[in-house]
Amino acid sequence: MKRALFVAILLGIAVSGFAAQVELHFFWATGCPHCEIMREFLDSLVREYPDLRVVDHEVAFHPEEWRLMVNLAAAYDIEAAETPVVFVGDLATVGIGRAVELLIQEEVERCLIAQCPSPLARLPDKVGWQLSPLEASLLALAVTAVLFIVFQITSR
Repeated sequence: MKRALFVAILLGIAVSGFAAQVELHFFWATGCPHCEIMREFLDSLVREYPDLRVVDHEVAFHPEEWRLMVNLAAAYDIEAAETPVVFVGDLATVGIGRAVELLIQEEVERCLIAQCPSPLARLPDKVGWQLSPLEASLLALAVTAVLFIVFQITSR
């Protein structure tokens, strides 16, 4: 009995020593209450799985992060229309809830064993470029300001 316990402990140490680091990408927006809920869940997941590395991407004020989210979503065949968005292994999720949390945890556990590549490995060599919502708003504001000035000048 003691020998079996000793072997089980050694196997546990050996398996944990070979565990690969799992990379999870978390896309969130400032002021998003659902993102805060997801962040709390991911923080608890990191405490439970020390080999999990969460990479944060704030998308509301960082257009390059928003573009990365959109391109990753396309690579996973989903439409990431709202945050939070999580990519890990073969899983892409949008939103929150217990079902989403269970899916993420299962994929993290699978990737610890299967040594999943980074979600970024799915990105094609050439990724699409488009205006983020922030850039589109600023561009619309600039065009409106220019048109207003032109209208003021020509109406004199």
